[in-house]
Amino acid sequence: MNYVGKRRLAMAMILSAGFLEPAVARDCEGLLRMHGLLRRGASQCAFEQYNPEIVEAARQCFGEVAPGVGEHSMYAGAAEFDQMASLSGQGRACSEIERRFPMAVR
Repeated sequence: MNYVGKRRLAMAMILSAGFLEPAVARDCEGLLRMHGLLRRGASQCAFEQYNPEIVEAARQCFGEVAPGVGEHSMYAGAAEFDQMASLSGQGRACSEIERRFPMAVR
């Protein structure tokens, strides 16, 4: 499956999971944590693209959660990447992010 096909499949999975629906129907804290993990990965790895739909969903979620929750969730995600990199090396952490989140990074 090519990148466009993977991206469409991933977006269908994200939509079916409720990430792009109203905040009450989705896990904004989880989405923001994932966004923090992926953003840290994107800054440390050689990814060429980051899915703009995830960025937009995270932006919407950030405005819908209680004060401080968005920051905490994103920092927790970034810390998760840092821990992965310190335990298994940055290259392996980058490969794992790319493997686990093909709908988000490339």
